[in-house]
Amino acid sequence: MRTTRFTVAMPRPETHLYDITMEVDPNDAASLDIVLPVWTPGSYLVREFSRHIRDFSAKDKSGRPLAAEKIAKNVWRVSLSPSFKANSLSPLSIHYRVYAHDLTVRTSHLDASHGYGNGANLFFYVEGRKDEPQEVAFRLPRGWKTSMALPEKRGVFRAADYDELVDSPFECGTHRMFTFSVEGVPHTLAICGRGNEDSSRIVRDLKKLVREASALFGGLPYERYLFLVHLSPGARGGLEHRASQSVALDPHAFRPEKAYRDALLLFAHELFHAWNVKRIRPEAFGPFDYAHEVYTKDLWALEGMTSYYETLLPLRAGLLTEAQAFEQWTAQWKGHLETPGRKVQSAEMASFDTWIRFYRPDENSPNVSESYYRRGGLLGLALDLTLRRATGGGRGLDDVMRRLFRAYAAKGKGYPPGAFEEASARVAGAGPLVRGFFDRYVRGTGTPDLARLLRIAGLRLREVPEAEEGITDAQPPRVRATFGWKVKAEDGRLVVAEVLSDGPAERGGVNAGDLLAAVDGLRATEERVARLEKERKPGSRVAVTVFRRDVLATLRIRLGARRASVWKIDALADAPPDARRLKARWLRKLSA
Repeated sequence: MRTTRFTVAMPRPETHLYDITMEVDPNDAASLDIVLPVWTPGSYLVREFSRHIRDFSAKDKSGRPLAAEKIAKNVWRVSLSPSFKANSLSPLSIHYRVYAHDLTVRTSHLDASHGYGNGANLFFYVEGRKDEPQEVAFRLPRGWKTSMALPEKRGVFRAADYDELVDSPFECGTHRMFTFSVEGVPHTLAICGRGNEDSSRIVRDLKKLVREASALFGGLPYERYLFLVHLSPGARGGLEHRASQSVALDPHAFRPEKAYRDALLLFAHELFHAWNVKRIRPEAFGPFDYAHEVYTKDLWALEGMTSYYETLLPLRAGLLTEAQAFEQWTAQWKGHLETPGRKVQSAEMASFDTWIRFYRPDENSPNVSESYYRRGGLLGLALDLTLRRATGGGRGLDDVMRRLFRAYAAKGKGYPPGAFEEASARVAGAGPLVRGFFDRYVRGTGTPDLARLLRIAGLRLREVPEAEEGITDAQPPRVRATFGWKVKAEDGRLVVAEVLSDGPAERGGVNAGDLLAAVDGLRATEERVARLEKERKPGSRVAVTVFRRDVLATLRIRLGARRASVWKIDALADAPPDARRLKARWLRKLSA
C-alpha cells in the first residue's frame, strides 16, 4: 500500500521554522495536487494555515527538480515528468518550511525551548489519497524528545490515515512526562513549562476522571492517551483529539483550590470529547473536508453536553462537591439569562453559524447570539432531568450517550441528522415529550424551566442577593441601577465595549466604541461608573459625555434596573424519598 512519509526537522528552532520533507509514492497521474487544510477539527474557523508556508519545492528520487505550481491558496500542483512516471516505484520528495510562532492549542509553535505541532497546520495531503497510511519521523535538537499519541516503532510514528495524523498533535523538547495506567491502558501527562502545579495530585485526579468516563461508557475507546499541557502566561484553552488532548494554562492556574478545580474542568471537558465528538460524531465529521467549512446543527450537543459532563464527571469522581458543581451550573444559568441573544439565536443556529459568529465575536454579539457551549450545557442538564422525570429516575442522558456510542461510534460510523433527538426519545419512551423539548429549546429560542426540573431531584433553584456585607440569602435581591453597557479601560481611557439591546444606553444613543469622557460632569472612570450604578436609583437621569470619531457629545441616559442577584441550588428540606433517590442515582459515582 502507498504510504506518505514526513520528516520533521528543526535545525534552527530560534527561527520558528519547521523544515519538513514529505515523501509520496506516485501513481499513474500526470500530476499530484498537494493540499494543506484551511482549518483544524475542533476549532471551527477558516484560519488559512497556508500563509505560513514557504520554500515549497519538489524533486524526484535522483534529486532532479519537478515542476511545482501553486494553483490555489492552499494547493500546489506537482507535475510528473515522463521519465519519472516510467519508474513508478520511485517516490517523489517535497520540501517546505513552516513558520510556527503562535502558541495556542489550534496552531503550532517552535522556538529554542520546544516545538509544538498541530497537524492541520503542518502536514499536506495528496488530493484523493487521505485514506493512505502516514508516517512521521523527527530530527530533534540534542537532548529533546517527542510525545505523540500515535504508535511508535524505532522512532517512526504511524497513522492509519491522514485524519489520524492530523488528530495527533506532538510536543518536542525537554518537557516532563508522567505515566499512569487505567484498566491496562497507558496514559501520559506531558507538561511543557513550570508553574505552581502538583504533578502527583494532577495524575491522581486524572486517573479518577478517566475511570469515571470509562465507567459511563463501559470501557476506554483508545489504546493509549496523551494529556499534553502547555504552561504559558495568560493561556487558557483546550482542543480535543482522538487519543489525546492539548491544553494551555497559565503557569499559576493550579492554586488556589478554585483555580485548580477550573483546570480539572478543562481536563474533564477534553477527555469527554474522546467519546463525544471524536467518536460520537455527525456523518460530516470524518473523513473531513479540510478545504471548506463543515456544517452541523449539533455543536450544542457535541460541545454543550460535553460542557455539562465536564462538571458531572468530576462530581461523580469525588473531585467536586455537590455545592461546587451546582455553583458551576448556576453561573452558566445567570450568564444565559443576562444575554439578550438567547432570544434571537437558537442552539441549532448557533451551531450552524459557528464559522461566522462564535470565533469572530464583535460588540453586537451578545445581542444576537448565545454560546452553544453555555446554552448546550444548560440543555444537557435540562434534558437529563427531563429524561429522568419521564422514567422515574431510571434512565437519563448517560443512556442517550451510551446508545449513540453503541449504534454509531462502536461501528466506526458517524450518526445521521436527528440522532440525538431519536436516541433521547427512545430512552424516555415518550416521543412527543422529547420532540416538544427539541422544538422549544433546541430548534427554538426558549429557555427550560430549570427550577421545575430541579424539584424532581429534591432541589431548589432560587435567586439570592449578590454577596454584600450585612446581606443574607434570606433577604430578597436588591434592585440596582444599570446603564446596560459594558465598558473597558483601554490605553488609560474608558471605552464602551458593548451596548445591550433595548437597554438604557442604547435608548439614550450610546454606541459601542464611544470614548466615555464624563458622567454627570465628572471624569469617567470604571470606579465612578460602578459607584454611580450602585448609588443612583433606577429611572434617574445621568448626563453621559462621549467622544465619537473625535466629536464631543452629551447624552441624557435614564438608568434602567437590574436585580443584584446570583442563583443558588440547594436541597429542599421536605423533598420526598423518590426525589432523593432520583438525585442520588443521577449524581452517583459510576466507577468501582
